[in-house]
Amino acid sequence: MTDEDKSKEQPEQPQDVKASDTEPSKTTQETTLTQTQVNKLLADERRKHEAKLKDLQTEYNGYKQTIEQREKDANDAAAEKVETLRKDIPESVIKLLDKLTPIEQLEWLSDPENAITKKEIPALPQPNEGRGGQRKSINIL
Repeated sequence: MTDEDKSKEQPEQPQDVKASDTEPSKTTQETTLTQTQVNKLLADERRKHEAKLKDLQTEYNGYKQTIEQREKDANDAAAEKVETLRKDIPESVIKLLDKLTPIEQLEWLSDPENAITKKEIPALPQPNEGRGGQRKSINIL
């Protein structure tokens, strides 16, 4: 076997990666890194990014909990106000309002255009004494 035959049988496996310290146009000096060094650099970078991700997730969860708590407090306060405003509203409108959030209900009930006023029907007139009230007269000619 010749050297050419040996090189054909064994495929080349690049184990070294070249990384330049500065821009290639300024310096032709390059540093050769082994695969283990490259793996170590990549692992270090991954750990840095995972730590940063964990910090961001912690910060996000804190903001999220704060916002959810404020929303819950606002809904609770609105629910108390809505209960007082719903006293004089017909049952059919209450069923529709129940489909909205407490804040939306408060907005709807606070809007003057949505005011529901009770119109009182005047009382019926009292009947006169007796059955017919007035005496009927018959004219006879």
